Amino acid sequence: MSVRTLSRWVDRLLRGPLTLECSHMEILGPDHEPPVFTGPGHIKIGADTKISFFMHGTPRDGSDAFRRIVQARKNPYEIRHQFRVNAVGYDGTEWSGGWTKLTAGKERGDVWQLSGPIERLHTYAEGAGVSKSSNVELVYDRPLRLPIPMNMVNTVYRDGKEVLWSRSYGTKTLEVIDTTIEFYCAADRKHVWAVAETSLTFPHPYLENWVSEPLNLLLGEVVYPRLLARNFGDGKAFIVLAPSSGQPANSLTANILREDPLGAEERFWTLYRDLLMVVAMAKDANGHSNFEAHPLTRYYWEIIQATTGTNWVLCMTLASVVEGIVKMMFSEAERKSDWPEADIDSLKQTVTNWKGSDDLRSVVINYVSGFKMKGVAKTLKS
Repeated sequence: MSVRTLSRWVDRLLRGPLTLECSHMEILGPDHEPPVFTGPGHIKIGADTKISFFMHGTPRDGSDAFRRIVQARKNPYEIRHQFRVNAVGYDGTEWSGGWTKLTAGKERGDVWQLSGPIERLHTYAEGAGVSKSSNVELVYDRPLRLPIPMNMVNTVYRDGKEVLWSRSYGTKTLEVIDTTIEFYCAADRKHVWAVAETSLTFPHPYLENWVSEPLNLLLGEVVYPRLLARNFGDGKAFIVLAPSSGQPANSLTANILREDPLGAEERFWTLYRDLLMVVAMAKDANGHSNFEAHPLTRYYWEIIQATTGTNWVLCMTLASVVEGIVKMMFSEAERKSDWPEADIDSLKQTVTNWKGSDDLRSVVINYVSGFKMKGVAKTLKS
């Protein structure tokens, strides 16, 4: 097995609650402006895997800093008024925490107590411990019900003494168009790895998102990696740490297989290939690949979220998703009604001229308007 960039980061970042002490932290505003606050602090990764920071910040200009904090609170959806956080650990690691919602606590002289959430931590790595292949490494920090062969341990004895011990990972390797993807479990079965080579069809930065998308549909749960490495192939890599994804599914409602994934075996991986190709080949209105999730994945997220609500909410969500998927599958021309549009418009005009209850007229007009497009059942039947 070649060098895995994340091998040393897994032990460092995924061993449980963790505090990263930082010799220097910065709170930044818009690009190309000096830091609003600087000072020491720490980054906390909680038992719930959520990430936050705390710092003792000295403002560059106290009055300006206070004004910016007030402005950020008044305009929470205006990104140009928000703050970013960067940090340098005592080991020299440079972390970027991205955008944050800054909370100011007590002030002692020129030092302010500052804190806020971090959605994801980013850093760069290079050197001997970084993969020389252009690929992505993904680590999921909880067991996933993937039909991967078990890890094997081989022990050789001679004259009653152990002379050789070896462990081999159970792996599942897939060929998808022009790339190779390898899934395997860590020795303790706590972490699942996926390693995928980049290619013309599966380039950076899209590949790191695409690999996980089919798993959402196949497992019926929200799945994304806790830790990822984007290896550029030149001894450098981009590392990302995120909170854990959603909880394991407790039903098959949002599972496209409609059976336990562990029992699906090769059917699971065949469908994985098909779904991954759908995701990878999709283009936006300008003919570009999608960095954001495919609409089909987003529909399944809706179902997954609805499974935690009432049956009524779930049924309404399923109906909405089915309608949305049908619109994806069939063009407007294919869904066009069998009734001539001129006849429908004539009927609407007749109802409009009818002298009677306004409420009833409105209901009938809305109903007749629906004749211009086939319903879901008729579309699928045709």
